[in-house]
Amino acid sequence: MRPAATVRVQWTRAELLALREAIEVTPNFEGRQEVRDLFRVAVRAHRIGAVELDQEIAERLSNRLVPVDLATATARGKLLHAVRGPRKRGIAQVHRPQPLVAATRTAAAAA
Repeated sequence: MRPAATVRVQWTRAELLALREAIEVTPNFEGRQEVRDLFRVAVRAHRIGAVELDQEIAERLSNRLVPVDLATATARGKLLHAVRGPRKRGIAQVHRPQPLVAATRTAAAAA
C-alpha cells in the first residue's frame, strides 16, 4: 500500500482562528468534521507548527472555503499554494512588438 499524500501548511494563530470560524459557514464536504477537529487541536496547541492535512481533504477544503475576511483569504491562499504548488510563470514567452512611434523615437535619439 502506498501512504496517503499529505499537505503541510504553516499558518499563524490568527489564520487558524479565522479558518476555524470559516469552516462553520463553509458548505458541507467530505472530511469537514476531521478538519474542524484538526483546527481545534491546532489552535489549542502551545506552539504552532506546520499543520498536516490529507491531500484529498486539503483540496476539498480549498475549493469550498469561503474567504470572509483578510485572514481567511490569506490562509486559503497558503492552502491553495500548498495543494497546487507554485504558479508557473514564464511558460509562454509572448513577444509583444513595440509601437512604430516608440521605435522611431528611440532610433532618432540614438542618432
